[in-house]
Amino acid sequence: MRKMKTKKKKKKNLMSVYFLAGILCLSFSFLSCTGQKTDDVAQQAYDLRISGHADSAISVLNVALESDPGNAAAWYELARAKHHALLAGQKYEISEIVANASEASALEPGNVIYAYYEGTIKFLDVYVDIMRGKEEVKEKMFASNEAFEKALEIDACYAPALITLIEINAMLPAEMGGDYQKAENFVAQLDECSPVNGLKGQVFLLPEDASLVEFWQTAYEANPGEAAVAEELGRAWLMDGDIENGRKFIEEAVSLDPEKSPALIDLGRATVMFARRDTANTKSLAVDALAAFQQYLDLNPDAPGSIKAFTYRMMARASKMSGDESKAEEYGVKTKELDPFCSRASASPPEYLFVAPGVVPENTPYFSRPF
Repeated sequence: MRKMKTKKKKKKNLMSVYFLAGILCLSFSFLSCTGQKTDDVAQQAYDLRISGHADSAISVLNVALESDPGNAAAWYELARAKHHALLAGQKYEISEIVANASEASALEPGNVIYAYYEGTIKFLDVYVDIMRGKEEVKEKMFASNEAFEKALEIDACYAPALITLIEINAMLPAEMGGDYQKAENFVAQLDECSPVNGLKGQVFLLPEDASLVEFWQTAYEANPGEAAVAEELGRAWLMDGDIENGRKFIEEAVSLDPEKSPALIDLGRATVMFARRDTANTKSLAVDALAAFQQYLDLNPDAPGSIKAFTYRMMARASKMSGDESKAEEYGVKTKELDPFCSRASASPPEYLFVAPGVVPENTPYFSRPF
């Protein structure tokens, strides 16, 4: 009797494998039952992922890579899909994401997107070690820096790589891999490429007691109508604990350039954080946060589902703080509908994780500050 049950279980598992293979063959045009594929496997896996099926995207990419291990785009998308799932609490190791990203970069060494993502995930690995209290991170830090520098060999003016290298080298002590002289050199390089981006690098060279608000206010007055500067001034006010001025300049930046609208998510996040601390004004601040999140959604009806899901998750939190339990529940349902693998992190979803394959990320996430 025991053997018969075991055989039935094995037969059921085998049938499940055949069923999954059949679904893959029928559902995705890039696969055939002989294992052939077309060139858009990464795009179709990305479409799966941002529509709430990160697990299916990973399965599809694994199948595709078995037959075509030289597909750099598939390795890149596999790394990002696992990264996406990791943020949702799924059990993926950063080391395997690093390995997948490095494979993409090695296969296409002239691709700035792959080099930058490799550096980013390698630095995330270092960042996690630092947060866990580990101090022996210099070798990992050098590996991360090498990947970012490889991106600069491809595009010497690629701002996200330059700004991150400046942040890393200026903020970390030498024993952990920082190098202040390198940070100064990268600031000079960035400034030559773009004076406005150069300002973003210069802030990391300011003395510890310097005022970010004063720095960006001066830059704002010297660069009238520059959306990027208005955005940074707004973020500086948020860092200073001033929601009203933060909102004023972030909304100005978005009015000057709608591409700055992701800053509205950070405005909402900051307002939620302050609502927790300011118990006398929790409800009114929560309502203000909801307005910022809604403004982002209104401006970005075609945003990736995963970013919308994160925004609704934050709106559920703000609604609960405002006392509207029914809205909180409604937004929670929308979150799960859009992406069951929605990020559990408190930080805004990074652009590099959600832009379509082949699109070069332009926004720089900061590791040393929340906004």
